[in-house]
Amino acid sequence: MENNREGPYSVLTRDQLKGKMKKQIAEISEIFSLSKPDATVLLMFLRWDSHEVSEFLVENNEKVLSESGLKPVVVDPNQDLYKISSCGICFKTCDDGDYLISTPFCSHMFCKSCWRKYLEKNFYLVEKTQTRISCPHGACQAAVGPDTIQKLTVCDQEMYVEYILRSYIEGNKVLEIKYCPAQDCNYVIEFHQKNHDGADQEDYGFNVVCLCGHIFCWRCMLESHKPVTCNNASDWLFRDLNSLSKESGEKPLSLSSFETREKTYPLSSIKATKKVCPHCLRPADLGTKQYLRFLTCACSGRFCWKCMQPEEAHKTESGFYKFCNVSMTFEGRAPKTLEGRAEPENSCVGHWKASEVSLKQAKSDLQAFEESNIKNPSDLTEKDFTIIRKGLMLIVQCRQVLKWSCVYDYLHAEYEMSKREYLRFLQADATSLVESFSKTLNEEIGRASSATYENFCCVKHKVTIETSNIGNYFYHFIKTLQEGLDDVKVKSYDDYGGLFWLCDRCTYGNTWFHKECLMCSDDIAARVDLSDMSLN
Repeated sequence: MENNREGPYSVLTRDQLKGKMKKQIAEISEIFSLSKPDATVLLMFLRWDSHEVSEFLVENNEKVLSESGLKPVVVDPNQDLYKISSCGICFKTCDDGDYLISTPFCSHMFCKSCWRKYLEKNFYLVEKTQTRISCPHGACQAAVGPDTIQKLTVCDQEMYVEYILRSYIEGNKVLEIKYCPAQDCNYVIEFHQKNHDGADQEDYGFNVVCLCGHIFCWRCMLESHKPVTCNNASDWLFRDLNSLSKESGEKPLSLSSFETREKTYPLSSIKATKKVCPHCLRPADLGTKQYLRFLTCACSGRFCWKCMQPEEAHKTESGFYKFCNVSMTFEGRAPKTLEGRAEPENSCVGHWKASEVSLKQAKSDLQAFEESNIKNPSDLTEKDFTIIRKGLMLIVQCRQVLKWSCVYDYLHAEYEMSKREYLRFLQADATSLVESFSKTLNEEIGRASSATYENFCCVKHKVTIETSNIGNYFYHFIKTLQEGLDDVKVKSYDDYGGLFWLCDRCTYGNTWFHKECLMCSDDIAARVDLSDMSLN
């Protein structure tokens, strides 16, 4: 369902990624006549930028080798290296010299146990990777490379290899590489920036389909959430979903199904300092001004950042300010006072849960197909298997889009009933198409297992065409929602700008501070015939 771009990303195994890393090390080693351990240290120091390594080695070879710790450290002439028999950290005497190890560039000797503790405490078990590992001696800048690690235990060598791979993934200045966020997945994703136009992806992110079957957003690392933005998805998962579940009297949903290998979510931390301005509906940053009661937005509107009401609503007749008297159901949204407003919200939660069930079934069908092919290999070629798998993967993607369209319904169509009705129509139509495609695909899979090659060519052609049609339909479905359902023309007044929302029933212009139409909710005004007041 993405634009047909040439390879925006690659899904790699850890072994494939190690192969790329070793190839880069070998190239630098061969071109500049460096040992592979020294080339590893140098690339890690310059964050795996081969071009920068080449420039530094050509322009100022001695300087870059010295800064990276690859130049020998001056040894004290009065020191007898042959008489060193105790560790420089624990000072235990070692009779056998094999237990004392130093880097090739200095004379500081340490036992294997102290080497292990030093590396684990400062590098292996630290979340952030460093560009250089130095000698444990405080004042020594000699580099610790693969040649030193080879003298340690097998366990230390394995941890070092993993650390170098982490550096290649997390500290790479040239390649953009991330782990797949799915639990227990060992695949990594390499994003090809030169083949990707990110102009339209700043808010909505870019969907990545891992070989493990997990579909996630490259920008925020949450599960794929189109057609809503990354900020909307973060709000829904970490705030709105549980709040609405509590209001409807249901058990709050667990976030376990949304957990990834990431422990923190950058977007959720940002939300603590942002409020949506009720005047222009754009985020207003509190920054360090949280001690202030009223916030002035870029649109010049002033509001209380605790209850989201205008400044005037807090003033008494005498001009003094009073305390907030509006309790917030949850941050940034006023409570719903009319019973009629609870139905759409609970409906969105119900649709969300139903969509989750359908999504799990689609994933289960995909997994069952893959497992059956492994246990009972059929006559399908690898190309034929890929065609069917793409169809099943597309169903998973479509189910996920339908699931998140429920969030779009809640966030964007809450006070525009005409758009909500049109959205519900599109959702029903899309759901019907997916169910029909799923039924057709399962029937064709059954025929493929027993069909002759000539008959399967027809099956394969039909599946390919259907997959392309459904993919194109959902591409435009997402685009329609992201453009704000522009096909629906909402009535508006020229004199009323962005400071008002217009009731679909009576076309009355309400301020954004009022979540219910003042005219429709007023008992007296509701009895008045409004037909003569329409501007149409």
